[in-house]
Amino acid sequence: MFENNIFDEYLEEESKRVLKKLRDDEVLNQDDKLIMVLKSQTNHFHHLDIELREDIKDLREDMDKRFEQVDKRFEQVDKRFDAVILRMDRFMIWSLGLTLTSTIFIISFMKFM
Repeated sequence: MFENNIFDEYLEEESKRVLKKLRDDEVLNQDDKLIMVLKSQTNHFHHLDIELREDIKDLREDMDKRFEQVDKRFEQVDKRFDAVILRMDRFMIWSLGLTLTSTIFIISFMKFM
């Protein structure tokens, strides 16, 4: 495969030659026309490449913003889970205390009967 700069240099020189022929009102042969088509295609590809890179940059920025939003949502969910776990821990301590108190009360009642 050609190296890009070698091909670009060749195409640039040939397109200048063909443009000179056009300015001098000379007749273009099939090779000259192909050179112009190739030059226009490479220019078009170059512009498409630039546009694509800009679009990809915009997409990356948009993705980064969305990932930040998702991270914030996960942080909120973590806080909610922490709050639920804290409530469960308090409930478990309260129910353990109530169970122990009831057990002691029942055992004491059974001893005195």
